[in-house]
Amino acid sequence: MRGQVIGKASEGAKSAVIAKALKLDRSTVNYTLQQDELRDDGHSLPRKPRNKSYTDAEERRLLRYVRLNPKDTYAQVIKACSLRYKPTTVKKILKRHGICN
Repeated sequence: MRGQVIGKASEGAKSAVIAKALKLDRSTVNYTLQQDELRDDGHSLPRKPRNKSYTDAEERRLLRYVRLNPKDTYAQVIKACSLRYKPTTVKKILKRHGICN
């Protein structure tokens, strides 16, 4: 579909005519034409990754606490560091820094 939209646009067709011919919304056609300049040979663009749910300061606080208190449970670590995320996030951060249980 993307190729058809771009092909018709390169022939000189207006976005409203393309949308009607391909049974698409005009906003979809306009967006496709805007994004075409950013695409490499028509391939899809990568999506923006999700933002981290924690700050660098929280990560440092977590690492310092865990290195000083290695036998605490994840629940104890979260409570002691006043963190607001799940144990799986704590595990992910610790694993990235080479701290595993």
